[in-house]
Amino acid sequence: MGSDTPRLEPELLRRLTAELSAGERVLYAAVPDWRAEWGKLAAIFMFGLCWSAVAFTFFGLSIAAVFGFIPLNVEGEPSGIWTRLAIFAFTLPFAAIGAIALAAPFLSIAKSRRTLHAVTDARLINVYAGHDMGAESYPLSAINFIKRQDRRDGTGNLAIGYGVEKDSDGDPRPLTLDWTGIPDVRHAENLIREQAKWVR
Repeated sequence: MGSDTPRLEPELLRRLTAELSAGERVLYAAVPDWRAEWGKLAAIFMFGLCWSAVAFTFFGLSIAAVFGFIPLNVEGEPSGIWTRLAIFAFTLPFAAIGAIALAAPFLSIAKSRRTLHAVTDARLINVYAGHDMGAESYPLSAINFIKRQDRRDGTGNLAIGYGVEKDSDGDPRPLTLDWTGIPDVRHAENLIREQAKWVR
């Protein structure tokens, strides 16, 4: 196991162990650090704040109009209930977008804490706990390239190519597995390069 294994959640460790084949050895296992994407998450949250400031205001006014707390006139005449309901229905999707944008960073952080990336002597494994419970595996024989981005604290990102598929136009498109914010990223990359046959 990797150096971060003792700090892993017991549930993630159990799920990783359950995925292993007989004789398969884990060489590296770690939970991604959400702080590697704090800039992206902060940008999404700020967008959510700005969007929601407008969307929630109009959504709140539409609710008040539906229940008759504020008057809503159309061409000088009080609007009917169907007009007020139509305005409510129109503002609802905009409010929903704002709520999703505000929640997205926190959902992403929670998901990263329930995710485990592992390198074994046979494959790469992603293990998920909680609502996204499950696992993905990629044979090391399919890995054909790795790109690494480093952070000063030793964490970093890996873009791992594991094949090619054709897009809707028939053009080849590389299949890439992204590991973001993983601890000791150089060590993880070196292990994959040592184990994979075709990696560049």
